[in-house]
Amino acid sequence: MTDNNDVFRFTDGPASYDTGEVFFARLDPLISNTDELLKSLYYLLWFPGYFGFNWNALEDCLRDFDWINEEKIIIVHDVLPNISSADLKIYLEILRDTVLHWYGYEQHTLEVVFQEKHRDYITNILLS
Repeated sequence: MTDNNDVFRFTDGPASYDTGEVFFARLDPLISNTDELLKSLYYLLWFPGYFGFNWNALEDCLRDFDWINEEKIIIVHDVLPNISSADLKIYLEILRDTVLHWYGYEQHTLEVVFQEKHRDYITNILLS
Protein backbone atom coordinates (compact mmCIF):
# COMPACT_ATOMS: atom_id res chain seq x y z
CA MET A 1 0.00 0.00 0.00
CA THR A 2 1.20 3.50 -0.81
CA ASP A 3 2.23 5.65 2.14
CA ASN A 4 -0.09 8.65 2.59
CA ASN A 5 2.99 10.88 2.52
CA ASP A 6 3.67 9.70 -1.04
CA VAL A 7 0.14 10.47 -2.21
CA PHE A 8 -0.09 14.14 -1.20
CA ARG A 9 2.44 16.88 -1.77
CA PHE A 10 3.50 18.88 1.27
CA THR A 11 5.09 22.29 1.02
CA ASP A 12 6.28 25.11 3.24
CA GLY A 13 4.67 28.40 2.30
CA PRO A 14 2.33 29.16 -0.59
CA ALA A 15 2.25 26.79 -3.54
CA SER A 16 2.18 28.32 -7.01
CA TYR A 17 2.14 26.93 -10.53
CA ASP A 18 1.99 28.17 -14.10
CA THR A 19 -1.77 28.24 -14.59
CA GLY A 20 -1.23 28.09 -18.36
CA GLU A 21 -0.01 24.51 -18.00
CA VAL A 22 -2.12 23.16 -15.15
CA PHE A 23 -5.65 23.46 -13.83
CA PHE A 24 -5.03 25.15 -10.50
CA ALA A 25 -7.52 25.38 -7.64
CA ARG A 26 -6.70 26.99 -4.28
CA LEU A 27 -9.23 26.13 -1.59
CA ASP A 28 -10.68 29.06 0.36
CA PRO A 29 -8.99 29.12 3.79
CA LEU A 30 -12.18 30.41 5.43
CA ILE A 31 -14.30 27.32 4.75
CA SER A 32 -16.15 26.59 7.98
CA ASN A 33 -18.45 23.66 7.18
CA THR A 34 -18.88 20.74 4.82
CA ASP A 35 -21.51 22.46 2.66
CA GLU A 36 -19.11 25.36 2.03
CA LEU A 37 -16.33 22.90 1.17
CA LEU A 38 -18.47 21.08 -1.40
CA LYS A 39 -19.74 24.36 -2.91
CA SER A 40 -16.21 25.71 -3.11
CA LEU A 41 -14.94 22.59 -4.88
CA TYR A 42 -17.94 22.72 -7.24
CA TYR A 43 -16.96 26.22 -8.40
CA LEU A 44 -13.17 25.83 -8.27
CA LEU A 45 -13.12 22.58 -10.26
CA TRP A 46 -15.96 23.51 -12.64
CA PHE A 47 -18.00 20.46 -11.65
CA PRO A 48 -20.96 19.70 -13.94
CA GLY A 49 -24.41 20.99 -13.03
CA TYR A 50 -25.52 17.53 -11.95
CA PHE A 51 -23.03 17.56 -9.04
CA GLY A 52 -24.97 16.32 -6.01
CA PHE A 53 -23.11 18.24 -3.25
CA ASN A 54 -22.34 15.11 -1.23
CA TRP A 55 -19.30 12.87 -0.69
CA ASN A 56 -20.27 10.32 -3.36
CA ALA A 57 -20.74 13.06 -5.95
CA LEU A 58 -17.37 14.58 -5.00
CA GLU A 59 -15.59 11.28 -5.48
CA ASP A 60 -17.36 10.67 -8.80
CA CYS A 61 -16.38 14.08 -10.17
CA LEU A 62 -12.79 13.83 -8.94
CA ARG A 63 -12.51 10.57 -10.89
CA ASP A 64 -13.83 12.08 -14.12
CA PHE A 65 -12.59 15.58 -15.12
CA ASP A 66 -13.78 15.19 -18.74
CA TRP A 67 -14.61 18.91 -18.72
CA ILE A 68 -11.01 19.97 -17.96
CA ASN A 69 -8.54 20.20 -20.85
CA GLU A 70 -5.33 20.46 -18.82
CA GLU A 71 -3.64 17.18 -17.97
CA LYS A 72 -2.54 18.15 -14.47
CA ILE A 73 -5.12 19.24 -11.92
CA ILE A 74 -3.86 20.70 -8.65
CA ILE A 75 -5.86 21.35 -5.50
CA VAL A 76 -3.99 23.46 -2.94
CA HIS A 77 -4.92 23.69 0.74
CA ASP A 78 -3.17 26.55 2.56
CA VAL A 79 -5.09 25.48 5.67
CA LEU A 80 -7.19 22.43 6.42
CA PRO A 81 -10.93 22.98 5.97
CA ASN A 82 -12.59 23.79 9.30
CA ILE A 83 -15.04 20.89 9.20
CA SER A 84 -15.86 18.13 11.67
CA SER A 85 -13.20 15.48 12.29
CA ALA A 86 -15.42 12.80 10.78
CA ASP A 87 -15.99 14.83 7.61
CA LEU A 88 -12.32 15.77 7.37
CA LYS A 89 -11.41 12.08 7.47
CA ILE A 90 -13.90 11.34 4.68
CA TYR A 91 -12.61 14.27 2.63
CA LEU A 92 -8.97 13.23 3.02
CA GLU A 93 -9.80 9.60 2.15
CA ILE A 94 -11.60 10.73 -1.01
CA LEU A 95 -8.64 12.91 -1.99
CA ARG A 96 -6.18 10.07 -1.32
CA ASP A 97 -8.24 7.53 -3.24
CA THR A 98 -8.76 9.79 -6.24
CA VAL A 99 -5.08 10.75 -6.44
CA LEU A 100 -4.29 7.03 -6.49
CA HIS A 101 -7.04 6.48 -9.07
CA TRP A 102 -5.30 8.80 -11.55
CA TYR A 103 -1.87 7.12 -11.24
CA GLY A 104 -1.01 5.61 -14.61
CA TYR A 105 -3.62 7.53 -16.62
CA GLU A 106 -2.45 9.82 -19.38
CA GLN A 107 -5.62 11.90 -19.58
CA HIS A 108 -5.21 13.54 -16.17
CA THR A 109 -3.13 13.56 -13.03
CA LEU A 110 -4.37 14.92 -9.74
CA GLU A 111 -2.03 16.55 -7.26
CA VAL A 112 -3.26 17.57 -3.81
CA VAL A 113 -1.10 19.98 -1.86
CA PHE A 114 -1.08 20.66 1.87
CA GLN A 115 1.19 22.62 4.16
CA GLU A 116 4.10 20.67 5.64
CA LYS A 117 2.95 21.59 9.16
CA HIS A 118 -0.20 19.51 8.56
CA ARG A 119 1.60 16.33 7.41
CA ASP A 120 1.54 14.44 10.72
CA TYR A 121 -2.04 15.47 11.47
CA ILE A 122 -3.24 14.30 8.05
CA THR A 123 -1.32 11.04 8.36
CA ASN A 124 -2.82 10.37 11.79
CA ILE A 125 -6.35 11.09 10.56
CA LEU A 126 -5.96 8.70 7.63
CA LEU A 127 -4.51 5.99 9.87
CA SER A 128 -7.27 6.29 12.48
